[in-house]
Amino acid sequence: MAIAPGFEYDLFVSYAHIDDEAPDGEPGWVTGFVKRLEPALHQRLGGAEALKIFFDSRATGANYRLPELLVAVKKSALLLVVGSPSYASREWPRQELAAFVEQTGDLSRLFMIECLPLGDGERYPAPLDNHIRLEFWKPTGKRNVPMPYSLVADAQEVKPLIHALAADIRNKLLSLHVLPATQPSVTPAAPPPAVVPGPPAANRMTILIAQTTDDVEDEADQLRRFLKQYEQEVTVLPRAGYPQGGDAFKAALAQDLSQSGLFVQLLGQRAGRLPPDLPEGYTRCQIDAAKAAGVEIMQWRRPDLDTGGVADQTYRAILTAETVVACGLEEFKRQVLARVRKPKPKPKPVLARSATVFINADDKDIKVAKEIERECLQHALTTILPMSGPSSEANRKDLTENLTDCDVLLFIYGDTTQDWIRSQLRFFSKIKPKREADPRLLAICSGPPPKPDIGMSFPNARIINCPDGWSLDPIRSLISELDA
Repeated sequence: MAIAPGFEYDLFVSYAHIDDEAPDGEPGWVTGFVKRLEPALHQRLGGAEALKIFFDSRATGANYRLPELLVAVKKSALLLVVGSPSYASREWPRQELAAFVEQTGDLSRLFMIECLPLGDGERYPAPLDNHIRLEFWKPTGKRNVPMPYSLVADAQEVKPLIHALAADIRNKLLSLHVLPATQPSVTPAAPPPAVVPGPPAANRMTILIAQTTDDVEDEADQLRRFLKQYEQEVTVLPRAGYPQGGDAFKAALAQDLSQSGLFVQLLGQRAGRLPPDLPEGYTRCQIDAAKAAGVEIMQWRRPDLDTGGVADQTYRAILTAETVVACGLEEFKRQVLARVRKPKPKPKPVLARSATVFINADDKDIKVAKEIERECLQHALTTILPMSGPSSEANRKDLTENLTDCDVLLFIYGDTTQDWIRSQLRFFSKIKPKREADPRLLAICSGPPPKPDIGMSFPNARIINCPDGWSLDPIRSLISELDA
């Protein structure tokens, strides 16, 4: 049995065998890759001898037939795909992929590397077309022709990628120990799954990749090619280079920023050019423009870049900003894609207008009115008190507007006189026909000292009596009804 409970194999390596062809006596590229991946996995699994990898290096001969491969892939916990134009066009790898996806339904168990990129018009079968992949190739020569990494000559670049992949595979294998052990059943091979369409264009994220200095142009090209694989999810700007004049550059940049949701900038050792018509330089100009436009910023630099050796203090500050990630380019690619796929926050519901409470009180009862005001504010209610001072035209106008517009109306009958409360209620009777609707709540709050009855009443008016001393409890109960 394998490390993963309930499976015969921990990892099935699926590839097009033409990608492993080599001159007689030399190991093929995929064979060499697997020979480097296996010890990296052993190191991370504590030398686990139980690790079982299904790597069929003999499938081009007569020893293995497709049905046997499909049985093996269904008995495997994880699938590692070695992507290439040959893989995308061959039928056998497609059937291996389809059988694995049908058996597990868990795409987190699917891993992918790419030894050569697809050409224009080529496409991987679903779900590989939208799956994260590690690129094991680079552009070479004057024409930047893609070539697989040499597992020997490019060992310094290959080794970190293999160990990153091994770490991910190790973590997934160990996570399977907490899942119920189930022996996969063998079912007839299914046809390749249909291509799942990506999100509609309206939901795409537009990413602006900043103009870079010469020493990171290759990395910027790799990032563009990587994102091109997810064109159903991402639109990449600029579509062509920017004009290299100060005003023209700024205008073209501003136009693209106005359409962008993410600004991505790759930073090298040098700050870049500082032309006379752009004294801050192209690098800083782009950062400042992105900040001014309010566009989210992601920046990258190599982890081995010595920021202490950068003489330009302004550029050194850019390299060490909080938005700069110092990591391998492959890891940064994954971070950018993860940001693209991060669910958008749900729009906040539009809140209804807060109820407006008018507390109509005489100057003698203003202390009680302010206590009620504080209670209303705790319930996020807009609260209005009457204007103070002697009676005037301004006071009367303010009172008229408050009685007309308020949602909740409270009359305070405490230390004031019977004449005052009666006059206020009569005035409200005159104003009431001008209102669009009756108040949501109308209450007359009566407190000490003992006083004559008002001698007036309103339909649906609430009466709160506190003859022995003001208590906010009945008023709190009244206000709480507004929250319902």
